[in-house]
Amino acid sequence: MLAVIVLASCGSKKEEKKDQVFKVGEILVKGDSLVNDTVFVTGIVDHVCQHGGKKMFLVGATAEERIRVDLGEGDLVFKPELEGSTVVVKGTLAELRIDPAYLDQWEQEVKADSAAEAASKVHMGEPGHEKNEGNSNADLDKINELRAKVKESAKGYVSFFSVDCISYTTEPEKK
Repeated sequence: MLAVIVLASCGSKKEEKKDQVFKVGEILVKGDSLVNDTVFVTGIVDHVCQHGGKKMFLVGATAEERIRVDLGEGDLVFKPELEGSTVVVKGTLAELRIDPAYLDQWEQEVKADSAAEAASKVHMGEPGHEKNEGNSNADLDKINELRAKVKESAKGYVSFFSVDCISYTTEPEKK
């Protein structure tokens, strides 16, 4: 009987976790345990990519707390009017692990065709990133910055989390 109660309580905690709305900063801290799970994330839309509207970036308490939200194939797009809005996104949490091999590949791509956008480029919608598109020096600087972060990491890699969007809602403005 006790085993049934323990198992039942564990199951209900998993359900509670699944329906919990995480702030961007919480996802960045707890992301390792949530990869491939359906999550709800809330944040302020800092940027909507103008190249097709398939990506938007949410920020949390600081500009460093940011996460990318991706729309899959199809006709749906994020509209630029979302910038500045608070949204709740439902989606699958994905992780991109940046390790030395990944950075080597990215660097090779940049050096092979400095005018093109490297397929391995890590795009996090940082302010002013549009000015650096196709700028191989900016890409190489970013690669070197990430190499230092990887070297400092006890894990031997750094993680970038993103959400593959299933749906989203905007929160009404508080008056």
